[in-house]
Amino acid sequence: MAKRDKFSNAGIVSAALAMIDAHGEKAFSMRKLAAALNVDPMAIYHHHANKAALMQAVLDAMLREFSPPATTSDWRQDLTALCHEFRALGHRHPGAFRMYEIFEDWITAEHRVHEAFRSTLRSAGFSRRVTVQATRMLVVYTEAFVVDEIGGWLGAEVREELEESLANGHFPVTSDLIEEIVAPDIEADFVFGLNVLLRGLEDELAAA
Repeated sequence: MAKRDKFSNAGIVSAALAMIDAHGEKAFSMRKLAAALNVDPMAIYHHHANKAALMQAVLDAMLREFSPPATTSDWRQDLTALCHEFRALGHRHPGAFRMYEIFEDWITAEHRVHEAFRSTLRSAGFSRRVTVQATRMLVVYTEAFVVDEIGGWLGAEVREELEESLANGHFPVTSDLIEEIVAPDIEADFVFGLNVLLRGLEDELAAA
């Protein structure tokens, strides 16, 4: 019974998600997944027509974990909470989240993320157009920040490569700021960027 449960569609997706998070999408293959599940690779194709179909199911499962926080009477607080929840999703599933950022097809559960942002913005009184623009802006900001964060692009580990890339150039300001660049306060940086966006939205709402 345990083996049958493991090889259910949900079991396949769960195992693939865990494998991608642990080793990255480039290291993933249907053959490796079949070996982990102790089945013939062709058996997986009875559930998913090809690798792309399985990847879509994996990303859908990941995005279904997005849980919009309870709303308050403050739209700024609500949008902040949504961005932090989306960021937390990336931390829980680093491999799948990196894959999600470049995945080209629509994923059904992706609408849950956008719906939460759009609902908050519309309830706050933003216009239809600004609601769409602001949702895109907030989601893209959070996605890009998280991918850089979990990919190691924001820390001291990039210092040597950065210094080498600057050695033969003429970038005095960047060279002068290298200590700040390679030693970020990641939490503060994320909040800083988010606050900049929210202040812009405050101005937009006031002007409207």
